[in-house]
Amino acid sequence: MFDPTTSKPVGGANSTRRTVQNAILATLPEQQFALFRPHLRAVPLKLNEVLQDALRYPDAAYFIESGVVSRMVRTARDGPVEVAVVGKFGFVGVSLVLGAKQTIQRSVVRVPGSALRIDADAFRDILQQSPQTREHLLRYVQLLLALNAQIALCNARHDISERVARWMLLAQDRIGGDRIPVTHGLIATALGVRRPGVSKALSDLEANGIITGGRGSIRIRDMERLRGQACECERILKDRFRVFRDMPHYHHRVV
Repeated sequence: MFDPTTSKPVGGANSTRRTVQNAILATLPEQQFALFRPHLRAVPLKLNEVLQDALRYPDAAYFIESGVVSRMVRTARDGPVEVAVVGKFGFVGVSLVLGAKQTIQRSVVRVPGSALRIDADAFRDILQQSPQTREHLLRYVQLLLALNAQIALCNARHDISERVARWMLLAQDRIGGDRIPVTHGLIATALGVRRPGVSKALSDLEANGIITGGRGSIRIRDMERLRGQACECERILKDRFRVFRDMPHYHHRVV
């Protein structure tokens, strides 16, 4: 099975083609992916960039190649809170798949990276041409709904320290490696809690040798012990995405 998280583009250092890293696209058979190829454009994801805003008509979909995007909801009184974490196992643009005219949630870049962007009109045309592709993408939509529900439960029932550990593990799963380029304030915003609570949780983890804090980043030193500090939501959320981890991955390349 081809693993898009570890593959290297064919063609050497001077090649202008790149191997697709996004699991949703990488698990499409070639005939279906060929519909996307002419329309995909590699774009950088900048910190705090808003890819889609709530109650707006989306102009594009983004298949995340690297980095982390938060799907947020908010109220005027309570401010924003994260309801889903999107990375290389997902995409931003669910409302287009569902045929909705507006997005419900705001999608904000929390960890910089890159994505493959496709204009909304081209995306809709592909979904109309290929029911199989729409069905494939709806599998992710179903997972995202489960993700929203699980994180809502987590936010309501679990301690800040458990949620901080859960957030870092999910971010690491989408980024790869042991270093997460985030600040205390960013995690606090994502979880919808005050920064001192996050700082206390991170300080305790560092005192126990589980993580190392740095300027604008956190390094995970002991993954297993960090999992021991997280609530069971981390395992549940990761297991749900095995459907895309276990599917055959193809060597799709784009310019």
